Amino acid sequence: MEHFNELKATKIFKDSNEFDCQAMMFCFKTRFKTFDKNEKIISQGDAIDDVILLLKGSAIVENIDSLGNISILSQINRGEAYGLEMAYAGEKIYKDSVVASEKCLVLFMNKHRLITPCENRCKRHDIITKNLMKIVAENSISLINKLSHMSKKSTREKLMSYFAYMSEKSGSPYFEIPFNKTELSNYLSVDRSAMSSELSKMKKEGIIDFDKKEYRIIRKVNE
Repeated sequence: MEHFNELKATKIFKDSNEFDCQAMMFCFKTRFKTFDKNEKIISQGDAIDDVILLLKGSAIVENIDSLGNISILSQINRGEAYGLEMAYAGEKIYKDSVVASEKCLVLFMNKHRLITPCENRCKRHDIITKNLMKIVAENSISLINKLSHMSKKSTREKLMSYFAYMSEKSGSPYFEIPFNKTELSNYLSVDRSAMSSELSKMKKEGIIDFDKKEYRIIRKVNE
């Protein structure tokens, strides 16, 4: 089966064999599509007809307000899905865009077929449904973490909150973030120039060290 190894590596299809995956491809009316770096996978205002699953590459979720300001809401990595919460909530259009950070292979799954109980009540669909519920819960936790970072008062506090989270996630003071500086400032909703200045100060003070997207926490701010 085409792309079975990529499908098997995702949270949605992790408990499925090749036969089950092939059956689900038919059941969910899927289609594969490749996107180049910076190409929009989903545009703000598009009708929500599908849930997408990244099989290769990564992408960012961004929102552009009426004044043209860009906010980065999250990162979608290989094996992760986007659109589940909106599909379950019955939303009609996407309020955000999904943009490829690098070349991506994307699986589109019909939202109605994905979230509606299988008329045959097959076991494989029940497994997929359980996996989907877990993903929705994990996405909710990610949003809570983002709001926690953004709730901090100063730019430094927002940065350290995010860095501490990424360090804990990696299990090491060394970690890599998925954003460049412009994307990071948009993600934390801070001014890019002010953030860059704060990062330089923190580096000079021996709090952090960084090189492009690779960071290290040397000591906590209050130490």
